Amino acid sequence: MSWMNSRMGTAGHPVWIGGFNLLPYRQRDARLARRCCLLEWLGAALIGCTAVLAVAGWQMFERSRLDAQRAASERELAALAVPLSELARLRHDAEEQGKRGARAVALSAPLTRLLDLLDTLSRVPADGVVLQQLRQHAHETELLATSTDPVASAVWLKQLSTIHGVKSSEVADLHPLARTGHDASAIGSGPVEFAARLRWDEPLKEVVQAVASARAHKRETDKPRGAR
Repeated sequence: MSWMNSRMGTAGHPVWIGGFNLLPYRQRDARLARRCCLLEWLGAALIGCTAVLAVAGWQMFERSRLDAQRAASERELAALAVPLSELARLRHDAEEQGKRGARAVALSAPLTRLLDLLDTLSRVPADGVVLQQLRQHAHETELLATSTDPVASAVWLKQLSTIHGVKSSEVADLHPLARTGHDASAIGSGPVEFAARLRWDEPLKEVVQAVASARAHKRETDKPRGAR
């Protein structure tokens, strides 16, 4: 607020003769407020720049640390390249050996079964049964034989069904043989000719299960300690 001193001139107009400010502290407070605001802006800008520099420095530090770790890992992998390739080769050789073993078992299964059958035939008492023909296939054996009566053929076939690997046995055909004299009067008994089949289990079933179990055990043993 200013107080003006004036007086009237000759023409009736006021003439300025000077004045003074009755509230001088307002200008001083305004200057101080502007100065404080400027200082606060400068402080905020300085703090922001410091934070940005700190984040940038931390990122650079982390990047350099990760680069060092990656370089160390690459060196370790390079050092393990030869042992890993050798381990892969050994695993491949083991798998190939297992496949060859399974194939050998599959190919030798019919011969093994035939030998088991012949061994059993040599030990089982015939009791009036005469084997006429034998045909060995991959999964079954065809038998053609004669017997003194159907009961003897059934007992003989039941004994053969106990051979290891035999899944089932059945009579495919049975018909009586021609009889003469006193035997012709008997009804429900007498010599018969019959064809039978022995069905075997799948040759690779046990082998495949054994190979799969061995591979699973190998994978478990190859896991690093502490891995879940």
